[in-house]
Amino acid sequence: MKKLSITEMQDSLLDLLTEFDKICKEHGLRYSLTAGTLLGAVRHKGFIPWDDDVDVCMPRPDYEKFLKIIQEENVLPEYLTYSKDRGKGTYYCFTKILDKRYPLRTPNHIEVKYLYLDIFPVDGAADTKEERKTQFKKERSWVIKSGICQWYTMDRWWGFIAYIIGFWFYIGANIFTPRSLCVRKMNALAQKYEYGTTKMATCHNFGYPDEAVPTEIYENYSEIEFAGRKFMAVSDPDTLLKAMFGDYMQLPPENKRRSRHYINVYRKK
Repeated sequence: MKKLSITEMQDSLLDLLTEFDKICKEHGLRYSLTAGTLLGAVRHKGFIPWDDDVDVCMPRPDYEKFLKIIQEENVLPEYLTYSKDRGKGTYYCFTKILDKRYPLRTPNHIEVKYLYLDIFPVDGAADTKEERKTQFKKERSWVIKSGICQWYTMDRWWGFIAYIIGFWFYIGANIFTPRSLCVRKMNALAQKYEYGTTKMATCHNFGYPDEAVPTEIYENYSEIEFAGRKFMAVSDPDTLLKAMFGDYMQLPPENKRRSRHYINVYRKK
């Protein structure tokens, strides 16, 4: 197998995003680029140069319709598949579209097997910041427990110590709080407030209360340029990006211009 460069990886992710966009437009589903992908569209007109994934979000009603379509109507090309977001064997309370042509390896932990696009549902959030903080503390506790259920193999100098200690946390977590339980709890908390019934909304999967924005932000969409193509984004990306990143047009220091995923992607021969 051939290891992909960051440019080749981004080209493959762009094709994955294009396929997702096609399905959404054919079925009249709303979605928006989000997180680093939306930031890249606004600040760089494409990928953040060091980014190695794609993030989109969908209001919960559209998200559920999308899942039903890909599960029941066989709309995905044969080289694409998806991860479960609930039930036995679940790893995340959101969905990943996976491209089976590109196996993935991570030096830090075992996650999914292939190059992926993340799809986050947008749910309602409490109207006051205090209530959101309380809810997000509960959500973050389950996110942490879910993370402990992963098998970590650190590649840093202290990796062996982390490996030995992490092993016992891994065993205990999978006995007392298996990942399927964590995901079920996270999903229940995320959907505590039905989308469209509250003044505020957010992607609960990120686990940060300050990222909640007025629900109306997720009700209006327009096209935005990304790597020479047009995709959908909320019509007011400024409000969303400020909630997520603060002064988002300011580049980070050079020593922090790197991906947090540490993934290596390969192309099958």
